[in-house]
Amino acid sequence: MKRMVLLIVATGIVLLGVVAVLRKSSPRPVAAPQYVASPPSSTVTNAATVSNPAPVAVVAPPAAPAEKLPKGWEDFRKLREIGQLNRVTAAMENRTLPADLLAFFEQEIFNRQHWDVTRNNMANALVWQETPNPRLHELFATMLADETESPVWRDYCLQFLSECLKSSSDPEAIKAILARYAQGKDGLAGTAIVNIGLQEGAGRIKPDETFSQQLEAQLTDPEVVTPTKLSILGMIGKRHDVRLLPLVRSYAVSTNDSLRRTAMATLGLIGTRDDLPLLQPGLTNRNRAVQMAAKGAIARIEGQ
Repeated sequence: MKRMVLLIVATGIVLLGVVAVLRKSSPRPVAAPQYVASPPSSTVTNAATVSNPAPVAVVAPPAAPAEKLPKGWEDFRKLREIGQLNRVTAAMENRTLPADLLAFFEQEIFNRQHWDVTRNNMANALVWQETPNPRLHELFATMLADETESPVWRDYCLQFLSECLKSSSDPEAIKAILARYAQGKDGLAGTAIVNIGLQEGAGRIKPDETFSQQLEAQLTDPEVVTPTKLSILGMIGKRHDVRLLPLVRSYAVSTNDSLRRTAMATLGLIGTRDDLPLLQPGLTNRNRAVQMAAKGAIARIEGQ
């Protein structure tokens, strides 16, 4: 019996040893890794640093350089529009403006925040210089081609392009632009046509016979706007284009007072005594302008 107890005890000791060996050789469980954000520097942060982080320095973008305005114009941006207009208008009369002011006008003329009259007077100042920029026409050509510009300003640009012709480094470019716009049906066509006539009178442009044919086609086209037709009728008289006399006579009885008045004035320039019966009814027209045109045309013809 004592022997069995010893055996059991021995056996228990052996089992305990085996268990101890098993526990020693078994891997210990490893806790799941916890993500800890690394500090921005190698410095060990303490609790105080975490609760009161140091302010992050904000680097401001570099400041834009201050605009350098021409001498004597440093306050220009502070003026109201009427003040800016008056300043530009006064400068417009000077035919020898300093280079820095001319450069400023060449840039500022693109600023649509200005009134059109302010931009117009900047353009006048540039064009009227004793020695204008020979490439000035490029500014006006650029604005003319920009259809987001107002129709009024684009009309001005056509006129200034014509003004540039006498001093331009590329007169053929200006002639091509005027010729292209003159073929249209809108108001710009009329302005281009008038300026071609002006430059023809100055001897700078010599339109060929196709120009007369173009005017004839436009005058009979119902889609061509009335202001352009008025310009064409006036151009026919200025050029003494008697080939188009029958067409002018047809407009002398138009129901549109503006067209009738202009046609009668043109007859006074290129008409004959055969046109007097056509002009007589205009003397009693309800429109005062038509009456004056008829009276003037009759006096011219009878005075020939």
